Amino acid sequence: MAISIGHIAATLAARREKLGWSETELAKRAGLNQSTVHRILKGEFQNPQINYIERLTRALGLDMVEVLGLKTPDPERYDSTIGPGPALQNRVPLISWVRAGDLCEAIDLFEPGFADEWLDCPFPHGPSAYCLEVRGLSMSPEYRAGEILLIEPDLSALHNDDVVVRTPDGQVTFKRLQITEDGTYLLALNPEFPNRILHMPDGTQVCGVVTGSWIKRKRR
Repeated sequence: MAISIGHIAATLAARREKLGWSETELAKRAGLNQSTVHRILKGEFQNPQINYIERLTRALGLDMVEVLGLKTPDPERYDSTIGPGPALQNRVPLISWVRAGDLCEAIDLFEPGFADEWLDCPFPHGPSAYCLEVRGLSMSPEYRAGEILLIEPDLSALHNDDVVVRTPDGQVTFKRLQITEDGTYLLALNPEFPNRILHMPDGTQVCGVVTGSWIKRKRR
C-alpha cells in the first residue's frame, strides 16, 4: 500500500483540531519549528522526514501505522470526549529531582541509567518530556505527595504555569510561576506553607512546565 502525504496531513490536522491545539502548541509539544508543522499539516512537504511524522504522531497520541495509512483507524479510539488514554502514548522517563536540575544543562534523557524507571503516560507529550514524583506539601491540596508530574522542558513558561525551576544555588523546586509588573515570583499553593511567595532569583532556570499529573497506584 502506497503512503499518501495527503492522508498523513489530513490525519494529523484532524487530530490537532479535535484536541483544540494551535499549530504553535503542537509544534512546542512535538519539538519542531512551527513553520515545519504548518507545511506538514497542509501537505506541502512531499518527502517529510519520518522523524518529524513520528514526533507529531507521538505528541498527538496517534498510532503511527494509522497515520501512515497502513491500517484503518478506529473512530471511537480517538473520540475527543474521552481523550487519549495510556495505551496511545509512549513511555516517559521518571527521574529524580536532582536529575531534573541536570536537564537544564541538556543532559541526554536516554543516557543509560538516567531514568529511575519508564512510565506509561496518559497524556500527549513532546519527545523531551519526563516525569517527576511530587515530594512534600508545598503544592497541596492541588498536588499530593506521590503524584506523578508530566514535565515539558521545550515549552515556554507563562504566567500561572506550574513549573520546575533550578535556582542559582542548584536547588530544584516545583512552584506556580507568577509574572507581574512588580517582578517574577514563585508561589507555593499550600496556604499554610511558610514563605509561600518567593521572588525568583536572577539566574533561575526553568527546567520545564507541568502539563499533566496522575497518581500511580501500587498493588497491595
